[in-house]
Amino acid sequence: MKAINLFFFRILSAIILLSMPLIASSQESTSCAENLQNAQSFFDRGQVEKVAGTLRDCMKSGFTKEEQLTAYKLVIQSYLLSDKLREADSAMLAFLKQNPEYQLSPTDHASFVHIYNSFNVKPVLQLAFHIGTNLPFMTFVGTESVSGEVVAGEYTTKALNLFASLEAKYEINPRLEVNIEGGYSQLSFTNIEKFNDFAEINYNETQHRLEIPLTITYDIVTFGGKLTAYARAGAGAAFTLASYANKISYDDTGVIIFKEITISDISREDSRIKMDIFGQAGGGLKFKIPKGYLNFEIRSNFGVYNQVIRGGVSAADLENGYKYKDDDFNLNDLNFSLGYTLILYKPAKRE
Repeated sequence: MKAINLFFFRILSAIILLSMPLIASSQESTSCAENLQNAQSFFDRGQVEKVAGTLRDCMKSGFTKEEQLTAYKLVIQSYLLSDKLREADSAMLAFLKQNPEYQLSPTDHASFVHIYNSFNVKPVLQLAFHIGTNLPFMTFVGTESVSGEVVAGEYTTKALNLFASLEAKYEINPRLEVNIEGGYSQLSFTNIEKFNDFAEINYNETQHRLEIPLTITYDIVTFGGKLTAYARAGAGAAFTLASYANKISYDDTGVIIFKEITISDISREDSRIKMDIFGQAGGGLKFKIPKGYLNFEIRSNFGVYNQVIRGGVSAADLENGYKYKDDDFNLNDLNFSLGYTLILYKPAKRE
């Protein structure tokens, strides 16, 4: 019996210990709510010198968002009525750092409106993260084949190619921004060629690239104050991090000695350019959320240079062993991405 009582005593003790932070938090919330009521009473009675001291501790923590707004307004107006202009400016600056997108309300006191309008809140920087997929496509400079007869390949692409980037945006005016971006792109494609009508070559290649575009974005139209359509244009550089061919197969449908040859991976870096220049064009939609945006965007990159370097060891191995020869091509892609943009504001006193 004593063991059972001891067990329940321990359970009860644990429950009490776990409940103490919640009880303390509830008491703190209640205490701060009472402090806010007391501060409002002091303000209404003209005892404005007591307002800031009553609210000081709870301003750091303890208020809900709405209570925090009310508390800041009381403190700012109390400083103004006490002719403590420097303290009022300091409190308004702290208020705007926490609430940079605050919109004046018809219920705001005239003194609060006056000091609010004496400050300017500008977005100094926007940081955007994009993640999505690429659909590469080629434009051809020339067609090549080991066969005496030059046969164009059948190029296809995979739907899932990882794209991720981090972008910094600088506002030129409310509708125009200049952007610098660094991103990772995976580009995979397949080429199937017929060799002298008796064999089929299946070639797969994947490139991993670092892309650094410099672009401008222009807000075209805004719907309902929240949803904005925008356009993007610019240019950039792409640096090849890795390029390899995988799952290459040579399937002989005739009576030659080779029936099927398959290899796993072969580096193509000796046969691919290290850097490409591309033009970029696209557009998207952004939806306003507190202190930022949610984005959906479609863009396309158009490569400038031929990707193929002749004379590489990998090219010779593929030609001699697997009857495959690179076509000369420019590498482009169509990109789909989702993103989140964080807006960083800097409030400052108007001069």
